[in-house]
Amino acid sequence: MAGASLIDDYVADLDSRLHGHRKVKLDLLTEVRDSLEDAADCYRAVGIPDEDAQRKAVADFGRVSEIAQDYQSELAVAYGSRTLRAILFILPVLHLAWEGGRMIFLGPWEAIPGGPMPSWFIPFAQINDSMAWAVAIATTLALLFGRHMSRRAANSRLIARCVATVAMVTATVALLGNLSIGVASVIAKPVLLSAAPMCWGTSLLALLVLSRLTVMARKAVRFAA
Repeated sequence: MAGASLIDDYVADLDSRLHGHRKVKLDLLTEVRDSLEDAADCYRAVGIPDEDAQRKAVADFGRVSEIAQDYQSELAVAYGSRTLRAILFILPVLHLAWEGGRMIFLGPWEAIPGGPMPSWFIPFAQINDSMAWAVAIATTLALLFGRHMSRRAANSRLIARCVATVAMVTATVALLGNLSIGVASVIAKPVLLSAAPMCWGTSLLALLVLSRLTVMARKAVRFAA
């Protein structure tokens, strides 16, 4: 069709302005295209030429610069929520995997070769353990808050920023917590460097996963800006 590129150009322009999870973005663009095609079909049905019908459909839909802001907020909420769900699922799994590996390969802290742990280490480890569950609770509350506010038709951009901020804070806290407990363990008992390679392998995997979650959280903040 002579005017087929009008809708294509509109969707392509919108595509270039949006950032988020690829599948969610493609679904959104498909929805936009279908809506434009349906509107154009309605105009064609009353005898308006194809190119004019598409032009009217595009004009009715709104300027790309304005529409993009609303859709970007939706994408940001979706990406931030996805990041929070990943944090909520992965952090407890990593924590339990490390504690399970420690008990299997090392046993209780007091049974590890090299003498008793320093007096400062046990409270430090307990605080680090508590932080893991605090992060899980914070992510759960943020997800519930985002869902509740979405149902109340609240400002999507505000929801996106709140969700992204919680994701960034929790991912960063989890990453720093794992780094700190690893460093503290080596300081407290240098023998741990060679005593449990499987535990250190688990710790390295956890750091890589947490680094990835932190990158995702940073993207969520950028998408919500």
